[in-house]
Amino acid sequence: MVTLAAVAWARGRPGIDGRRIGLWGASQAGWVLPKVAAKDPRIRFVIAVSPAVNWLRQGRYNLLAELHRDGAGKRRVEEAMRRRETTVRLLRRGATYAEYRAAVGAPDGVTPARWRFISANYTSDAVADLRAMRGTPVLLVLAGHDVNVDVRETQAVYREVLPASTLSVQHYPDATHSLVDHATERSSLRLTATAVLAPRKLYAAGFLDRQTRFLREAGASRADAPTSPGR
Repeated sequence: MVTLAAVAWARGRPGIDGRRIGLWGASQAGWVLPKVAAKDPRIRFVIAVSPAVNWLRQGRYNLLAELHRDGAGKRRVEEAMRRRETTVRLLRRGATYAEYRAAVGAPDGVTPARWRFISANYTSDAVADLRAMRGTPVLLVLAGHDVNVDVRETQAVYREVLPASTLSVQHYPDATHSLVDHATERSSLRLTATAVLAPRKLYAAGFLDRQTRFLREAGASRADAPTSPGR
């Protein structure tokens, strides 16, 4: 895995303390972070921002949330769900991109490369890897206006699977999936002006500071821990 290779490379660099390497990731990184931490017990911490848990459930949630946001009527919702069910059946039987195009018509932004990516990843589910990384400090960051990921499901799974002693959960009710302030993201003018003039203010209040505190706490809790003889 590329991420594991990157971590191994970083540990070999003279200017990096290999004992203090952790992971930060957002959205689809919800499947990558637990897998890497489960394989590498030396990972110091994980910061998961708006992470997904199950590909198929996340995709269904995202579709319905966007339709609701756009004010779609009943007929449009039903058509979208039928299209999705067809797509899932095609994925399950290993259909080619040509078969997908023939079945659903307009590709709706799905290129051949995207179809290959979906085919390779649509069964992704983070639960088993989350169970395998018990003991790694985790900061779970969730947004109140997330139409990409079902944050209620994500929080429920993380709380069920990970020990309470290792899990910190931070909610930002006024933030979007990217943890940008909802009001800012809805205005292209305000978004651009903020990005140029005050980029740190793009994010929900406290988002960056809370991560800094988490990193300091995670570093102190392990740096002071006694080591075993001979290590």
